[in-house]
Amino acid sequence: MGPTKAIVIGHGLYDAVTRALIKDGFTNREDLADYVNHHYMVLPVVDNAGQPWLLDGKPVYCLHGSQYETVDDQRVHLARCPDCGGMGVRADEFAVESDCIRCLACGHEFDARLEMMET
Repeated sequence: MGPTKAIVIGHGLYDAVTRALIKDGFTNREDLADYVNHHYMVLPVVDNAGQPWLLDGKPVYCLHGSQYETVDDQRVHLARCPDCGGMGVRADEFAVESDCIRCLACGHEFDARLEMMET
């Protein structure tokens, strides 16, 4: 049982599964983020331009810093693009020694393991 997965609609915070209102009346993003951080909730992952990651039309959530899940608790293997912050998915390649990830937003290809070793 993880944190409550929430979405933002207008100035309100809603449960992502039931669409029930959690709290309304947020005037800025900082107040919203502060509320979420203090109430065991998580918001969808967004890229550098502020667009949410969507997988099959469902928002994607980041748990524990590197685990990604959809609203229905399905774990997915994704990575953040180092260029645009977009959603990177594993490319279908036959080479076992590489872990090629392709960003869906900008098309950048990168190796997630290599990126972690360089930082």
